[in-house]
Amino acid sequence: MSRIKLIIFDLDGTLFNTKPGIVEAIKRTSLDEGFPRVSDKVYETFIGPPIEQSFSRVFGSKKEEAVRQGVLFRQYYGEDEYLFQTEEYDGMRQTLEALKRRGMKLALATYKKEWMALKICRHFGYDAFLDSIHGSDPDGKLTKGEIINICMEECGCTCDETLMVGDTDFDAKGARDAGTGFVGVTYGFGFTQKCDITAYEGAVAIDSPKELLEI
Repeated sequence: MSRIKLIIFDLDGTLFNTKPGIVEAIKRTSLDEGFPRVSDKVYETFIGPPIEQSFSRVFGSKKEEAVRQGVLFRQYYGEDEYLFQTEEYDGMRQTLEALKRRGMKLALATYKKEWMALKICRHFGYDAFLDSIHGSDPDGKLTKGEIINICMEECGCTCDETLMVGDTDFDAKGARDAGTGFVGVTYGFGFTQKCDITAYEGAVAIDSPKELLEI
């Protein structure tokens, strides 16, 4: 990692375990919409992709319906009751501290609404480690690659000096689109095996946050 100056993290399933609050807010939204109850495993598939896509995929919502359901979900999830049902991954705080001691710039690029990401990071004190925090725009038009590019520009780093760390295909493809290196994690919500990650050209797979220090 000698040439790397910036490490950008995804939020859900990478920097934090946000599963408990997200699942509960999705259940509440689904109940309001009259959707049939599905298993928690299905609800968990909502985590990572844009929420509108998940409502369409799981419940067959049309575009306009999915947009409205996404708004309703965020109203619920934005409440502290759900937003702070978030857990720190073991070793993540220590890893961020060690990276900062090495002089590394750190950033966050997430599909989560930016104000939600900021609120979670400030609540847990992670904003002290992050030089740039960016999420989805109000209209949800930004791609993951574009969000990564915003972080790089704000931190003054090139794609050759940047690594993206994430737990899903969306993160891997975002890194590819932005031209950065990619580190996939198996402890989150997406990838479960290292071979799923190393299928992406040049990608590195890790099983815990502390392994990032060994790359």
